[in-house]
Formats: sequence, C-alpha cells, structure tokens
Amino acid sequence: MKIYVARHGETDYNSQELGCGVSDIPLNEKGLKQAERLAEVTARYPHIGLMIVSPLARARQTAECILRRCPMELRIDDRLREQDYGVFEGQKKGKEFHAAVREFAKPCPGGESLFHVAQRVYNFLDELIRDQPAGEVLLLTHGAVSRVIRSYFVPMGNEEYMGFLQKKGELAVYEAKR
Repeated sequence: MKIYVARHGETDYNSQELGCGVSDIPLNEKGLKQAERLAEVTARYPHIGLMIVSPLARARQTAECILRRCPMELRIDDRLREQDYGVFEGQKKGKEFHAAVREFAKPCPGGESLFHVAQRVYNFLDELIRDQPAGEVLLLTHGAVSRVIRSYFVPMGNEEYMGFLQKKGELAVYEAKR
C-alpha cells in the first residue's frame, strides 16, 4: 500500500508566523496557487483512489483543488487535524512557542501535547493500514501531523524529528507494509 502525504497551502497565519494549529483559517492567494500546483503533481498518480483530509478549512480547500483535477473518493477525518497550540493560536511564534512544541509530553498551555498528536495519528495509520484494501491513499494534513506521519515510517531521533518540516503543497510518499 502506498500512502501519499500532502500539506495544505499557505494561510495568512503561516505567512505572518502566527500559531495556526486548530484555528480554522482559509488559504490565502499564495496558498491557493500552491494547492493548484499540488493538484498538478497529484494528477501524475492516477492510481490514488481515496483522499482522507483534515476537517480544517485550509486542508479542505486544498483538497477541493485536487478533486477538480483528480476524481477520487473523499473522507474527512478529525485525527488528521493540526496540533492544538492552545494559548499560542493566532499569536506570533516566539521563543515560548518553540520551547513549548519541543516538550513532547507536556501540552501547550490550553492545548495538546505532541504525544497526544502522535497517539491519534499513529492509531489512525494503524487502522488505515489494517483496514484499507491494497491501493494508494492520499492524506491531506498539516505540518506537525505530517512530521508525525514521517516518524511512523522513518525512524529518527529527536533533533531529526524537530528539524523535519514538509513544505506547504508538497507531496511525500511512504510504503506501508501490512
């Protein structure tokens, strides 16, 4: 089974370096262009039959661009939503934000921990690989979640983990073994 992972296009929060976890922010003009380019890239993989998408607007908008070019089944799954950054939502990403997201087991104040994100994403991937018939699936999600997905398939240390960031509108491919 092949699992493709894409990150949504840019939002105004992204361009302004604001915490954009569960804040339901739409794509900006650049983000819409990134989504269109992602749709072009996705069209090169005609065997993708299912796209599972985060419920947040920026991911759903990106999915809509892809669906216009690449007809496939669409499912929304809350487990692919971004990490809840709590008090850092909509705030400038400073030292406190970066320190908080490096604390794997400690939730962001008023939000969720990276371990909570990893638990829901790993459970989702276990279920997908167990229950999905062989085929190709596209997951459309967010930065922190795409990092967790990569750690599921690629063993890495803490520094490598924190250093990985999938670009907006980028497509990664993983081979899942049952």
